Amino acid sequence: MTSKPQIKNKRLTDDEFFKIRNEEVLPQWETGKQIENLAECIAAAKELTEKVNYANLLRDAKEKGRHVMGPHFGRALTEYMLDGLSFIEAEAPMLPYGQFTIFSDSYTRKNRYDLAAVGIERSIMEGTTMLNGWPIVNFGVEDARKIRRHIGSALTLNSTDEDGRLASEIALAAGWNACNCRSVQEVMSHCKHITLEEEIRVNQYETRLAAIYHERGVPQAPHIACNLTGYDSSGFKSFVMVAQSLLGGEQGLKQICLEFGLNMNLVQDTAMIRVTEKLCKEYCGRYGYNDIYFTSAGMPFLGAWPPRLEEADAMIAWNAAISLMSGCTSVYLKCQDEAFATPTKEGMAASVRIGKHMENLIGSQRTQDSAELQLEMDMLELEVCTMMERCLELGNGDIAVGLCRGVDAGWVTTMISPWKYNKGNIRLMRDADNAMRYFDTGDMPLPQEVKNYHMEKLQTRAKKEGRPLSFDMVVSDLQYASRLPMIEKP
Repeated sequence: MTSKPQIKNKRLTDDEFFKIRNEEVLPQWETGKQIENLAECIAAAKELTEKVNYANLLRDAKEKGRHVMGPHFGRALTEYMLDGLSFIEAEAPMLPYGQFTIFSDSYTRKNRYDLAAVGIERSIMEGTTMLNGWPIVNFGVEDARKIRRHIGSALTLNSTDEDGRLASEIALAAGWNACNCRSVQEVMSHCKHITLEEEIRVNQYETRLAAIYHERGVPQAPHIACNLTGYDSSGFKSFVMVAQSLLGGEQGLKQICLEFGLNMNLVQDTAMIRVTEKLCKEYCGRYGYNDIYFTSAGMPFLGAWPPRLEEADAMIAWNAAISLMSGCTSVYLKCQDEAFATPTKEGMAASVRIGKHMENLIGSQRTQDSAELQLEMDMLELEVCTMMERCLELGNGDIAVGLCRGVDAGWVTTMISPWKYNKGNIRLMRDADNAMRYFDTGDMPLPQEVKNYHMEKLQTRAKKEGRPLSFDMVVSDLQYASRLPMIEKP
């Protein structure tokens, strides 16, 4: 072992929570003073969410077999936010089952609120957005509440990075009903220097914050995600979700939205979604978290996107179709702008229309049970359970300790990541059906049966293409979704 983690998967006491709140979180920026009285924040949030509450919306949609459309949006100024969100709601009606994920800007995500302030000033001077999201911390709770009052759809925050605690505080106080509680997801997707141990500590606070709001009458549905970087195996994504659900359960979460980064193979993604929700319930039950309500959401593929509108529209439609046919309650949406810029209001409105029309076309059709799907589910469950048991063994039953030690051992890892602690000693490529497979499993503690299954699937591609499997395929697959299709000329 190269480290002895001090972190434990243990619920924060009220004394611990408020000590962190008063000494670490609220002093990060001057707008923290606006939310010092937590009881007043909770009372205001309860009033603001009487008509639309995200957690309640998800429950209602799941129980009625409906789908929540989830576009995302972020601009530098509050006036641009109000204009853009109103435009999308008007041009692509999605009520009553609509939800906006508001993205913060990169400076906010790095806690550089001083630089975000410069971006705000430049945006005012230039008359256009000079930030790639809305700087929620700089504008504070009153502007966040203004957005809540102005928009009919449910609102959630995506301020993912090392430390989103103050952003989450402001969002929940404004009646937005989800923050982000996803430590492994964050370090691998967005971080470079922070350790997993420290990120778990940060996320324990955010998770406990959401649970406190929920306990005091403002239902919350925090997102636990496995989007990672877009080039990750379904088994590892599922493992990340199950592990993070144990971290959330310990802090008192009663509702969790499982946010799945899709790999874009219908059978494999359906297997991932079904198996993950099953295992989240089983492992949470093992530790006594028996009353968590789970919903699922499909997040469009996060690898490179195609530059042309036609191919981008096909990506939007196919990702929406997988979310719908796999039984997800929420359908998150990317848009045509993804290859070049942050989403525009016009692009997001177009994506909502595509998503809604796909919902109309697909109707009640779902991925059919088959021997192929069952085998995929069996292999996936074997893989995830093996990794979970190994992780719990390393941590002597504590998932937080086990995750940190798994990083040190080199198997809590993914292929591509900016995180310096990521060993990156695995290789992934797609099989003949474009499902994601292990070409090299590195140090992952996988059963030989699972390794053989992945290699057999890859051999179908080798046979189809008439060439041996090689590292060149790993590299070329990074452009799998973004390269333009080859059109044969006579």
